Amino acid sequence: MDADGSMHRCTPLWAICSLTFLASIGTGVVWNGISFIVEHQFGFSKQQTLALYGVLGATYVVGSLSTGRALRALESHLSPRTALMFILMLEALVCSGPWFVPKPWMVVAVACVISVLSSWLWPIIESYLTAGRHGGAMRNAIGFWNLSWTGGVAVALVLMGSFIEEHASMAIVMLGALHGVAALLLVCFTREPGAHDEEQSAAHVQDEYPLLLRAARVLLPLSYVLNAAMSPLLPYLLDDLEVEKGVQTSIGSRWMWVRIVAMAIMWQLGFWHGRWGTLLLGGVTMTSGFALVVMSPAVWVLMVGLGLFGVGLGIVYYAALYYAMSVGKAEVDAGGTHEALIGVGYTVGPIAGLVGLGVSRRAADAGWDLWDGAGVVAITCLLIGVGAIGAVRTYLQARRKRQVR
Repeated sequence: MDADGSMHRCTPLWAICSLTFLASIGTGVVWNGISFIVEHQFGFSKQQTLALYGVLGATYVVGSLSTGRALRALESHLSPRTALMFILMLEALVCSGPWFVPKPWMVVAVACVISVLSSWLWPIIESYLTAGRHGGAMRNAIGFWNLSWTGGVAVALVLMGSFIEEHASMAIVMLGALHGVAALLLVCFTREPGAHDEEQSAAHVQDEYPLLLRAARVLLPLSYVLNAAMSPLLPYLLDDLEVEKGVQTSIGSRWMWVRIVAMAIMWQLGFWHGRWGTLLLGGVTMTSGFALVVMSPAVWVLMVGLGLFGVGLGIVYYAALYYAMSVGKAEVDAGGTHEALIGVGYTVGPIAGLVGLGVSRRAADAGWDLWDGAGVVAITCLLIGVGAIGAVRTYLQARRKRQVR
C-alpha cells in the first residue's frame, strides 16, 4: 500500500514506454554506436574495440546483480522512482564528458559509467512495466515496451549518421542529453511499482514455464554473445565491403528494425506461450544470421544475415523477459537477473571475438587462407553448441515430466 493506505496502482504504460524510448536513444548510442565512434574518430583496432566491449559487459553484470540489493538497502531513504531520477540525470551529465574532453580515454570512461548506470536503470523499469500485470496483459505491456526500446536503439544509430564523419563522439553528447528529457516523465510514475497479485500470477504461469525460463536463460546470454562479437566488427566489415562511412550506421541498424518486427508479431500473437519451438526458431535464426554477417562476401549477404540475426534476437529476448517476469513475479531481482545475463553475453562475446581473431591470425601464419571472421564464427558457434546442449537437456526434462503426468 501507499503511504495514504491506498493500494498500489500501475504506472501508465505510455509513460513507461515514452521514458524507455528516450533513454534507449541515449544508451543505444553508447552500447551499439561506440564501435563506430572509436573506429572512425580514434582509429581503434578490432582487438581494442572488442576489449572495450568486454569491459562494458563485465561492468553491466556487476551492476545488474546489485540493483535489487541496493534498492532494499536504501528503500527507507530512496524510492524506486527517486532512484530512476538520479540514474537518468547522472547519465545525462556523464554523456556530456566528450564535449569538454574529446579524447579517447574520456569516451571509454563515459561508456563504462553508462554501462553501470544502465544496469541499474532497466531492472527497475522492467519491474514498473510488469508488476500488477499478468498473462496477456503482461505480454501486451512487454510488447509495447520492446517496441519502445528497440525503436530507440535503432533511431540512435540512424541519428549518429550526421555526426559520424566529422565529430563522432558528439553523438554521445547530443543524444545522451535525452536521458534528462526522459527524467521529466517520472512525474507520471507511481512511487513504487504496482502490486503483483499472487493468485493471478500463479494462474497464468504454466507448469513448464520454469523450464522454459531456464532454456531461455541459456539462449539469452548466447544471443548477446553473438551481438557483442558482431557489433564491434561491423564497422570493419562494412569498410571491407567498401560501404561509405556516412551510411554505415544506417546499414548496421537494419537488424534492429527487423527485431522490432519480430517482437511486434510476438506481441500480437500469444500462440508462442509455453511452446519450445519458439526458442528453437530463435536459436537457429540468430546463429545463422551471425555467421552470414561475419563471413559475408557481399553487402546483400550481410543484409540477409542482419535480418535473420534480428529475428532471432527478437524472439529470444521477448520470450526470456516474459518467462522471467512471469516466474519471478515482476520483482526487481527478476529483471536484474535478466539484465545480468545480457551482461554475461556482452562480456563473453568480445572475448570470443578476440580469441577468434587470434585463431584466424595463427591459421594465416601457418599458410591457411582464412579471413579474420572465420575464427570468430568458429569460436562463437562452439559456444552456441555448448549452450544448445543445455537447452536441449532442459527440453528433454520437460518431456519426461509430461510423460510422468
